[in-house]
Amino acid sequence: MAKKKKNRSLIWIILAVVLIVILAAVFFRGPKDSSTKVVLGEAAKRSIVETVYASGKLFPATEVEISSNVSGTIVELLVEVGQNVKEGQLLAKIDPEALASIVERAEATSNSARAQLDNIKAQKEQLEVQSRNAKIILDRNRQLLADGVISKAEYEVSETNYKSIEANIQAVEKSILSARYNVQSTDATVKEQKKNLSQTYIYAPMSGVVTKINKKKGEQVVGTIQMAGTPIMNIANLNSIEVRVDVNERDILNVSMGDTADIELDAYPGRKFWGIVTRIANTANNLSAIQLTSDQVTNFEVRVLMSQYSYRDLQISEDKPPFRAGLSASVEVRTNTISNVLTVPIASVTAREDELETKKKDYNKKAGNEADKENAKEAELKEYVFIQQGDSVIMKEVKTGIQDDEFIEITTGIKPGDKIVTAPYEAISKKLKSGAKIKAIKEEELYQESKKSSGSK
Repeated sequence: MAKKKKNRSLIWIILAVVLIVILAAVFFRGPKDSSTKVVLGEAAKRSIVETVYASGKLFPATEVEISSNVSGTIVELLVEVGQNVKEGQLLAKIDPEALASIVERAEATSNSARAQLDNIKAQKEQLEVQSRNAKIILDRNRQLLADGVISKAEYEVSETNYKSIEANIQAVEKSILSARYNVQSTDATVKEQKKNLSQTYIYAPMSGVVTKINKKKGEQVVGTIQMAGTPIMNIANLNSIEVRVDVNERDILNVSMGDTADIELDAYPGRKFWGIVTRIANTANNLSAIQLTSDQVTNFEVRVLMSQYSYRDLQISEDKPPFRAGLSASVEVRTNTISNVLTVPIASVTAREDELETKKKDYNKKAGNEADKENAKEAELKEYVFIQQGDSVIMKEVKTGIQDDEFIEITTGIKPGDKIVTAPYEAISKKLKSGAKIKAIKEEELYQESKKSSGSK
């Protein structure tokens, strides 16, 4: 019995010691740490490349739509979609019979005009012979009249005959001129009709790939000099490629002719090509009276020519280009590059209302001044960074310039070497204030703590 009491007393002693230890730990632990854990970065001079991102499709830089210049039936179609063709290669043939008969009629008309011209020339030669004989008679009669052998009436008859023949010669010369014009006209018609006949044979205007065929053998096509002909097929040079992208109106003014660009294609993941901006639209895409509302997204087409040097290793042969029209592409256009400027990570800059303006706004609300209320509705937003000073931070207003994916230019407000808070985002954007206590940790530690915090929730 005495042994049991002894054991029970020992248990109470042990419990008392444990309780004292716990109370001592709580008492001597001190106040809870109120500092904010942050990641620090350094303000330093770097180079910044400002870029504009856009997506679009791949197109051949040169594509020709081949149309018919004559009317008729397609009797031969000698190529297929995807086929490589050479410049001057025969692509299709249109039935030439109707045009051949037109050429024959034009040639007959031309020959008739030539025969008429020759006939008029022969008439002129006859009149010239008659004119020479009439001139001889006139000269003889003039002498006979002077000698008193013939009467004046006989002389006047010979004179009238000579003048009449000369007048006929002049009339014939004009007829010859008219006949020559007629011959020229008929010859031109023959030339035109022969050209039309030759256009029944359709040849490739350049080397490339047949990307589209609109007509089949046996179908009708229409074409004249006065109207656009029926499209038959398209040929594209896929060795010269451009990317056509839509650039938002906020970015289009930053893009200039000659800007270089990196190009990525979904068909070649992990591969970057490069190009140069060759065309910038002056008018927004699909602009119409129906779309003139402020809620419409406004884009402008920009064309970027891909450098053949950047994909020459993919060129198996000249007849097998590595790309196809319509491939999806994304473009990163380098619009501005500056070197050796003061920068900080983008995440370290936050926009907040000016504190003085905020106080004025609160005061005006309480005062009930309607005019001041109206003026204080929107407080001015300013940009700030948080600079480490010992175990705390100060909130510093800055002016920013251009930026890239990681860094932003700081024009005023800080100096190189300043330690800047770069994470976490919530602390920079809302929590931190001038004088706030901080504890600098590594980015990996912050990530692990954030992961644990989200996991416990």
